[in-house]
Amino acid sequence: MPIVETGPLCARRGCRRPDWRDGLCHACWRLAVLFKKDPRMFAYKPLDDYGDERDAVEFPWEEWEREARGRGLDLTDVIARAGDDEEPRPDA
Repeated sequence: MPIVETGPLCARRGCRRPDWRDGLCHACWRLAVLFKKDPRMFAYKPLDDYGDERDAVEFPWEEWEREARGRGLDLTDVIARAGDDEEPRPDA
């Protein structure tokens, strides 16, 4: 029997792997950590790069604002602190 649905997919445009952590698949999440990027922001860099100078990705502002209100913080504080709760590196 073929697999019909796997759940949410990786948020990175062009990637069809299942969501693993922070909206990314395991490979995209590890790539973000390798380059010291916030995984939630790295999701918006397309896998196959941008098509032209007008190519853009729409951010989920409503979701981020709900998260900020739930934490009792300003949206800029939530985005700024997003990298603080990542797991420690194996070499640290």
